[in-house]
Amino acid sequence: MKKTKNDSLILRIPFFAVLAAILIAVPLRVYQHAKLINPSTGFFDEKDFSVIVVYGILAVAMIICIVLPYLCHKSIPTVTVGKNSKVFLAVSLIMAAGAVISGVDLITDFIDLISNAPRYLDRDGLSAYISAQGGTLLIAEGFFAALSGFHFLISGLSALNETAVSKFKILALSPVVWCVFRLLYRFKRTIAFTNVSDLFLELFAIVFAMVFFLAFAQIRSKIDAEDIFWKIYAYGLPVAMFALVCFIPKLILLITGKSELINPLHPVCISDLTFAVYAIYVCISSSKAESNANEN
Repeated sequence: MKKTKNDSLILRIPFFAVLAAILIAVPLRVYQHAKLINPSTGFFDEKDFSVIVVYGILAVAMIICIVLPYLCHKSIPTVTVGKNSKVFLAVSLIMAAGAVISGVDLITDFIDLISNAPRYLDRDGLSAYISAQGGTLLIAEGFFAALSGFHFLISGLSALNETAVSKFKILALSPVVWCVFRLLYRFKRTIAFTNVSDLFLELFAIVFAMVFFLAFAQIRSKIDAEDIFWKIYAYGLPVAMFALVCFIPKLILLITGKSELINPLHPVCISDLTFAVYAIYVCISSSKAESNANEN
């Protein structure tokens, strides 16, 4: 079905909604970290208008990102993302670096967990201790983060040498599994549920990343890829929005010398930035590819 000018206009609205949400939410999140959130627990010591505004604007932008692409889904063609693109290679390398860095950090945390285990534990006791502390999920998350880095490297290189990405169907699922273990680990941590301020936004970022990478893997691998391209926008833009709202306020606190306001369980995470960069590029390049396809 041919894409109309009205459809093109409708698909621009989610981009503007996400941009507006980020511009409003980021300064308010910095204010919340400085005035409302207890840095030792991550819990709101008090609530004011900013809490409702942040959650409200993010919810509205999220709904717009999902509903509008879905309404136009029949007119959104499936296009090749990143074909013969050096920019896609660069973005993929950035994403690969972020994944590998995250994997190394997670494996280091696992080693620290073992090092801090009580000395008197026997082998069975150590296994139970590691499981209770979420160590199994931690090492699994680290492994799939590193494996995802390899996937993004292969995916980026395939844009230059036209390697069939469909040959790496299983590998393409590694970012999805990474997000699954990332999600599970946050539910496993003992103190996680008291960190509602950071945790709430992180959960949305991870869930949208999971479904975005799943849809992207389907499209790149050409598995039931018809009529699902709308999901690139519906899931990719919320990934960028929630990830940047998680990342930028903490980065601002870090570079302004107020790192003590950041909860230790929710530090500045480089993968949040790389998720956002990757998702934004895919959405923008997809939009341009659709325009070129329609002109041709």
